[in-house]
Amino acid sequence: MIDTFEISLESAYSIVDLLSMELEKEIKFVSRNACKISNPLGQPGVRAINITRQKNSNMYSIAVEINPTELLKEAPSIELFDCSQENVEALQRTLNEVLESIHPYFSLTRWRWRLTRVDYARQFYTPDVELYTILESKGPVPYRYKGLQKSGSTYNECKSSRINAYNKEDQLSKTNSPAFLKEQAVDLYRFEYQCLDPTYLLKKYNVDRSAWLGLFREDIAIAVLKAHHKRHIKVGDYYTYGEAAKRIMKLNGKQQRIKEQAIEVLEFIGDAGSIPNALQAIQNDATDVPERFKSSQGERSYELLKDRFNEFIREHLCKEGINPVLLPNDYGITMLPNTSTRLFTIA
Repeated sequence: MIDTFEISLESAYSIVDLLSMELEKEIKFVSRNACKISNPLGQPGVRAINITRQKNSNMYSIAVEINPTELLKEAPSIELFDCSQENVEALQRTLNEVLESIHPYFSLTRWRWRLTRVDYARQFYTPDVELYTILESKGPVPYRYKGLQKSGSTYNECKSSRINAYNKEDQLSKTNSPAFLKEQAVDLYRFEYQCLDPTYLLKKYNVDRSAWLGLFREDIAIAVLKAHHKRHIKVGDYYTYGEAAKRIMKLNGKQQRIKEQAIEVLEFIGDAGSIPNALQAIQNDATDVPERFKSSQGERSYELLKDRFNEFIREHLCKEGINPVLLPNDYGITMLPNTSTRLFTIA
């Protein structure tokens, strides 16, 4: 359920100096008045310590990046942390021991460490991992998010969070990770929500800032991941154009005109290559845009047309179990289940 998380505390420079002495590492501030110490303890689990000068202040932020599974296993791992009560209690004990091994000042029990990042994730093995990354990268980029083009990944980010749906094997192939980890990552698909400011989650789930481990719960992780998967990937299975059209025409309770418009929208998105490209065509008032999403003598703004387009997709495709992104004909299959089926059916 959890890949990595980060906790931090604010301190004066004297504590930064103490940390430097205890780690026997020189702290050099570079761009953005920041210093990153990778693998500071020479053990799996503690990925890095990041030290940052606070703006307009004499205080510093000391942030520790933790991979909880590696910390408990004392070995590199691609497994996700299971948020059982037993595991969370073991994590709290082990993390406190590690922090106190640096210096008692850093004890979890003495100081109010804050949770400043948590990465919830789910994963499963599939021979179609590459196909999934291609299809999902053509999905929507939600409001306030920016879509970044990354090979083997759907990567959208905003100020407070990121989502990354990706091929774990492809990701590890670009790192110096151990060979056995790369072998374990073959055909592994992962969906990850990286919360860069957990304040909202703490408020939503009524968790006190000093009791941040309260966010390490399976029900919270699943709820957060489901919500963001629906926003960034959309619901509905993937079909070839021919199979999708057949299913649409067989739908009960829809007027023939709506069915024809739904097929036209699928053709439009397919020709555009992705949902963001289709929206760009609507904004540009391109000639191939379906008539109902064209501006009429300048009376309708792009925002209204975009809302109409997204609502049509939601009501007449996604709710009918059809993802608006089409499955290419050259893969030899006519349907591919949405990744939500494998990510969340057990939960």
